[in-house]
Amino acid sequence: MTVKRIFKLSAGIVGAMAISMPAQAASFTGFTFNATTDYSNDPTADIFLQSVSHGSKTVSNFSVVTGATMIENSHATLGPSSTDLGDNATSPNTTGANELPTNQEVVDFLGNLNLNNIIDTEERQRSVFELEFDNKVNTFYLFERGLNSSLKVEALDSNGNVLDKFKVSQGLWQQAGYAIDTTEINGAQDVGSYGIKLDSAVKKVRVISDFSDNGPDYKIVAAQVPEPSSMAALALLGGALLVKRRKSAA
Repeated sequence: MTVKRIFKLSAGIVGAMAISMPAQAASFTGFTFNATTDYSNDPTADIFLQSVSHGSKTVSNFSVVTGATMIENSHATLGPSSTDLGDNATSPNTTGANELPTNQEVVDFLGNLNLNNIIDTEERQRSVFELEFDNKVNTFYLFERGLNSSLKVEALDSNGNVLDKFKVSQGLWQQAGYAIDTTEINGAQDVGSYGIKLDSAVKKVRVISDFSDNGPDYKIVAAQVPEPSSMAALALLGGALLVKRRKSAA
C-alpha cells in the first residue's frame, strides 16, 4: 500500500469519525459583573451603558438585539410583556411605551444601550420572545428592575433547537449601581445585574418570563465577538511575530 493511499485512508477514517461523533452540547455559566453608566441620580432620564467589567476583562463593544419574534405574549388588554421607559427618557420610536408591542417595537426598546428602555412583564403571566443579534455572541449581560424576579434564557442553534438554558433567579441579581423610574411605576426602583456565558456562540436566544417568575422587567445586551476574519488576521500576525522572534534569536 502506497503512502499516498495510506494518507487517503487515514483521512477518510478521521472524516467518518468526525461525522459520526455527536456535536458537543453547549452550556451556560453565570457570573457577576460591574456596569459603568452615565447615571446622574435621575432615575427618570436616559441611562446609557458605557462598559462592563468582570474578572480581568473590560467590555465596551456591545451587540444589541436586531430581531424579535413573539412566541407567547397574548392578552386581551394587558400585554404580559410591554415596552416601557423612564418618565423623561428618550423613546427609541414614535410609539413610546406600548402594552401590546409589535416585534419591531420590542427590537426598538432592546436594540440600544439605553438602560431606561426596557421590557416590562406582568406577574402571573407568561411571555416568550426569541431575540436575534446581528452576529454570533456568547456573553450576555442582563439587567432587571427591582431585583425581585426570575428570568429564563435559552440559547438556540440555527435550527431553533435549545442548546442550553439558564434561570437567573431572584437571589442571583447584584446591585447594578443605578435605579429607574418608568411610566408603569410610581417611583424609582434599584436595578440588578447578572451575566451568563455560553461555551459556543449563537445568534438567537429565547427569553422567558413564566407564571411564577414574578414579572421580570429586563434589558439584555451581549458582548461583541470578533469576526472570524479579524481572529484569523490576529493569528497570522502572531505567527509572523513568532517567526521573526525565532530568526532574531538565531
